[in-house]
Amino acid sequence: MTAIVRGTRRGVAVLRPVGEVGRDEGETLCRAVSAALGATGGGVLVDLRSTRHIHFRVAGALARIGRGQRRLGLVGPTPYVRQILRVAGALEGELPVYRTFREAAGDRTA
Repeated sequence: MTAIVRGTRRGVAVLRPVGEVGRDEGETLCRAVSAALGATGGGVLVDLRSTRHIHFRVAGALARIGRGQRRLGLVGPTPYVRQILRVAGALEGELPVYRTFREAAGDRTA
């Protein structure tokens, strides 16, 4: 992962990992997501549009972080990244995955 770009969009914290997210980079991403969830009363979106690969354990960790909160969502994973999310079990349960930010904005839980 080259970087995590941080920002906000319509009052929601957005984290965008760029490049490949391996195990080590995934720890950094998960810490950033946890910190953003702790710092905001609203939702957090992880923008995966610039993510070429995500380690399956990182995908599972994101699902665990988001479990029960309904405040964490993923936006724009490529078909390849979506398949990794599926294999890791991140698409089963409470971690919403949106195609676009417009779709995420329509869901009041993110």
